[in-house]
Amino acid sequence: MPAAENVAPVAQFGPVAGQQRIQVVDVLRGFALLGILLPNWANTTGGLSKSIHFLAEGSFYTAYSFLFGLGFALQLLRAENAARPFILRYLWRTAILGVIGAAHLVFIWSGDILLNFALLAWLLLLVRRWRPSLILALAAASLMFAMSPRARSGPSRTRSSPTPVETANPRTPPNTTVAQTNPPPPCDAVPGMVVDYRQSVCLGSARVVALLTDFIGTAQGGRSRQAVIVCMFLLGLYAGRRRIFDDVVQHTRLLAWVACVALVVALAGRGLEMFRIALPNAIAGWRVYRTLGNIGLSLFYLSSVSLLFTHWHRAKAAMVPLATVGRMSLTNYLMQSVMFSLVLGRGLGLIAYADGTTARVAGWYSVLLINAFFVVQVLYSNWWFQRFQFGPVEWAWRSLTWFHVQPMRVNRVVPAA
Repeated sequence: MPAAENVAPVAQFGPVAGQQRIQVVDVLRGFALLGILLPNWANTTGGLSKSIHFLAEGSFYTAYSFLFGLGFALQLLRAENAARPFILRYLWRTAILGVIGAAHLVFIWSGDILLNFALLAWLLLLVRRWRPSLILALAAASLMFAMSPRARSGPSRTRSSPTPVETANPRTPPNTTVAQTNPPPPCDAVPGMVVDYRQSVCLGSARVVALLTDFIGTAQGGRSRQAVIVCMFLLGLYAGRRRIFDDVVQHTRLLAWVACVALVVALAGRGLEMFRIALPNAIAGWRVYRTLGNIGLSLFYLSSVSLLFTHWHRAKAAMVPLATVGRMSLTNYLMQSVMFSLVLGRGLGLIAYADGTTARVAGWYSVLLINAFFVVQVLYSNWWFQRFQFGPVEWAWRSLTWFHVQPMRVNRVVPAA
């Protein structure tokens, strides 16, 4: 029937096709992946360490929280336009993400963020139909709670000796809720690197227990981290509901204001944190400064990169390769952990501390190694999407979500002779 030819692609039943994606959002995801690499895996000291801390520490997991909320809004709008059910499928999709995150936390790396996202994602369903102004108000309330003494308080768990997790990898990544707050149950400790598979599973299981304990708010600082994630979820939902990233040019003034205000907040928060400057009648400790710095920097990066991508042709040409990295961001995120934790870390002892005190690759060499690996990810991602529609983990995730094996190969149109 002729009318069938006019059906919009967005109304099709299934995951979003590549041509329907918003390129600037994929670029932001790719950019955030680079920002996650440096603070998590760079072995640096002195001024270089302080620079990485100032520019990247904690600001990219908050950026990813924003992008998660934005992705939720885009999925919701597409489901509404297609007049298809959303809630149950979203909950199932989130449960699969939680399983992936738990496996990542147990077997690969203690700094996983996916399980945190999965545990908090259901909150977005409760506010999905709220007015944008109410969503902003709730985001502000979440931020205020994150900086309140109540969110930062909790039973202290001091100890005089390091836990097995700390012994195995003393360079515990930021925002990790395991070694910093909850000692895991005893495992058979071994000196140096964790190389025994059974012990790795034991320690990994302890991480899940510690994270769940942290999630319900009994660990010091756990509720603060959760509130920050919720705040960024809500800001991403707000941006998606306002369709800000559907047409960045139309929202140039708004994004410019956000970039300016966020930069001021970021510099103030980072400066107060790094120099331990106490305000009059000190309203809080360093966690308040860190929270402001993290959120300010993440919003500055998101808004400024979006503006550069849409208004400066040279910047756009340089950033376009990041879009393919962002299209398979889950695959690339897990690939980073596998490479730096298992292969270069436990396997070769290059990035992780091999003997508990000294890194084999440190300083600028570790930064160069990390950037070289990210370049490989860019090249690999571009090569992959010339042949396939989804990243490998994304393909499995979508196939499980839709209970149907998704087509992988790119349909190449053969020109007529």
